[in-house]
Amino acid sequence: MAGGGIFYFYQKKSPVITPGESVHSTVTPTPAVELTTWTDPAGFSFQYPKDLSVNKHEDDNDNYAHVELTNKEHPGTIIVWASDVSSAWPPKGGTSIDTTLGGIAAKKILISTPSAKFIVGAVSEGLVFKIEGTLTDKAYWQTVEEGIVQTFTFTPDTSTAASGQSAASAADEEEVVQ
Repeated sequence: MAGGGIFYFYQKKSPVITPGESVHSTVTPTPAVELTTWTDPAGFSFQYPKDLSVNKHEDDNDNYAHVELTNKEHPGTIIVWASDVSSAWPPKGGTSIDTTLGGIAAKKILISTPSAKFIVGAVSEGLVFKIEGTLTDKAYWQTVEEGIVQTFTFTPDTSTAASGQSAASAADEEEVVQ
């Protein structure tokens, strides 16, 4: 067979089901994740898996909210921020996608280097609200992020943070009645 070639073709055949035979597929249900609600005095709330650890970063005096969610079994983190609007929003770099957060226009920024990360943010009442995550365990944290973004709502601000006055200084003021 000089100059010739032999070709073999493989054709995948569909299974043949004979009368009286049935096909069963097994579907394993995904266990429901128990959620809990975070309501922040800076004016927002969201739901997250109850098995996450929450660090409120009460020592952070630069932001109105700094809520860090972690899970010791899944490397990565999500931080929910509320801070003054700055020229750093939205951040430069990454891929920007139009979306919504709490029913208002928002941006989702996907960053791949130096490590995989996302930021979803919106400006409301003079503050930027951001959900920022590192995707070390990408499958797990993307699911958590989607749940937080879908359940995120803006609530009445129960602090005086958005007005620029701290709760402590507001409590120190005396009302003068004449």
